[in-house]
Amino acid sequence: MHIESDGGGAGSAVPSTAKMTGSIAAFGAAAAAGKVSIDPESAESMAAKIDAIAVRANKRLRHFDVLEQGVRLGSSPAALTMAEQDLVTAMGTPTSARENLVLYIKALEDLAAAIRASARNTQNRDAENATLLTNTGDDLP
Repeated sequence: MHIESDGGGAGSAVPSTAKMTGSIAAFGAAAAAGKVSIDPESAESMAAKIDAIAVRANKRLRHFDVLEQGVRLGSSPAALTMAEQDLVTAMGTPTSARENLVLYIKALEDLAAAIRASARNTQNRDAENATLLTNTGDDLP
């Protein structure tokens, strides 16, 4: 696999998630622009592994159902405040664990799609180049 790089990437989640989604967006843009070369067999193998990771991550989303019910830490004001904070940390804000897991899953899906698109582009360019070479050979004396 070869990727031409012109740097950069941006996102709007916590720094590590933003960096990952920015890098995936940059890869997707490079793939769409034909700057990524990858053979179809390797691409499908990589994309399938990434799909499997996304499936496992999707299964983890159900664990947030338990947290949504609220964790009983007691009835004191401190316990109630901690339980409320646990809920917010788990799933109440754009930087919470659940929302970042959703972003992670989306990023994995985007990455697998970009890898497959890159392989298709590489395969199409190879076919076009083969046709050009064949046609050029026909024009020689």
